[in-house]
Amino acid sequence: MRRNCYVVLLTLVTVALTACGSRRDTPNPFDGSSGGGGTSGALRIEVQNLNFNDVTVWALRQGQRIRVGRVTGKTDEAFQLSWNEAVPISFVIDVTGGRSCRTANISVDRDARVWVSVPANVGVQACRIGQR
Repeated sequence: MRRNCYVVLLTLVTVALTACGSRRDTPNPFDGSSGGGGTSGALRIEVQNLNFNDVTVWALRQGQRIRVGRVTGKTDEAFQLSWNEAVPISFVIDVTGGRSCRTANISVDRDARVWVSVPANVGVQACRIGQR
């Protein structure tokens, strides 16, 4: 009898913990559009990839790399990222099967639009950043 009580109690605890952890408004840590924290606004990031290779774009915040997304070679892509405007932003661009580059830091305003340009020859030419 006592063993059955433990099984029922363990089942109830498991169901309760599963229900608490499966809320729909829980942010997905693998989603490139989530990455801010605190008092953050929506930051629009426009990436222009002039390189033939695909690139992965990472935002840098106080030593932390946040995956923004992937851009196919010779295309443009726009991303949305939650960002605390008190923290400057910079980007690391990893070229698939190649080199990487890092942009300068830039201060952003709430609901700002930032553009990143990936050159055709990463490593020889610098990746550029600006705000619109």
